[in-house]
Amino acid sequence: MTIARHSQNTLLRFLVVGGLLAALYATLAALATSLLPLPKALSSAMVWVLCIPIGFRAHRRFTFTARKPHRHGLWLYAATQGLGIGIAASVSYLLATGSFRHDVFVHLLASALVAVISYLISRWIVFPQPTAE
Repeated sequence: MTIARHSQNTLLRFLVVGGLLAALYATLAALATSLLPLPKALSSAMVWVLCIPIGFRAHRRFTFTARKPHRHGLWLYAATQGLGIGIAASVSYLLATGSFRHDVFVHLLASALVAVISYLISRWIVFPQPTAE
């Protein structure tokens, strides 16, 4: 398989896994921001934290299958997601209204923005290309 073809497959798997994670996050975050008596940004961030280990394991198993995670891969992934939490919390603070239908869209938008950043960091740092030995 050529490198370009492998990269396309990795990107496609990342999008599928990430899309499923985004849907899970958006649904849970919209429920949290519309039902919990907490600040919307805090509710959104708590749900994001709950999704971190699920996301790391899913990407390790289905996306970056040919790559070994960095020695501190989970922590690096968590730091990447920390950046995502900041973006999601900011978007929630600025745009969430407490209406489930509206907030699902808001959280999906935040997830899409973070997905681009997460893919690049995961590909280059969390699950680096194996070195030729």
